[in-house]
Amino acid sequence: MWTRQGPMRVEPKVNSETKHRLMREALIEAQRGMADGEVPIGCVIAYGPNAEIVARGYNRVNALGRKNAHAEIIAFEVSGGNPPKLPLDAKDAILISTSEPCVMCLGAAMETGVARVLFGLAAPADKGTGRIKPPESPESTDPEIEGGILAEESRALFERWLSENDETEQANFVRQLLKLTDGSGGGA
Repeated sequence: MWTRQGPMRVEPKVNSETKHRLMREALIEAQRGMADGEVPIGCVIAYGPNAEIVARGYNRVNALGRKNAHAEIIAFEVSGGNPPKLPLDAKDAILISTSEPCVMCLGAAMETGVARVLFGLAAPADKGTGRIKPPESPESTDPEIEGGILAEESRALFERWLSENDETEQANFVRQLLKLTDGSGGGA
């Protein structure tokens, strides 16, 4: 497990029990995606002093035919519904993903006021959390980032998906992800 702390320390502080509760919900989303033939990446967005889940998503790249239909982007689309579930001025939201967010998804988190990013399995080839520099815009946040939360459960979903989808276009991505995180769980 590893962390990166941004300059802003924003409540709510998330204890281990809450992290695991939220990650289990993200894992459920990943399983839903897998049942729909997607790579098993799930996400939830939590908000408020009790870290209540306000949005959920899973990868829908195949279903929607959009390369940007990542679990995190889908969850952000849900959170911005009518009425919005995440206020525009939110600065204490938590993004929980079963896999390390890519640069696009982490950028969306920073622009929407996410204070903490929690993820399960690291994605060393993309390493979105290591490629983003702190924003200069006062409207953006530089979230705290913590990886390795229930990483083995995330890894098990990817392994199961790969055993059933070894010949698909996305199988190379999953093989690389599993190889780069082999033996470390979090890969960081």
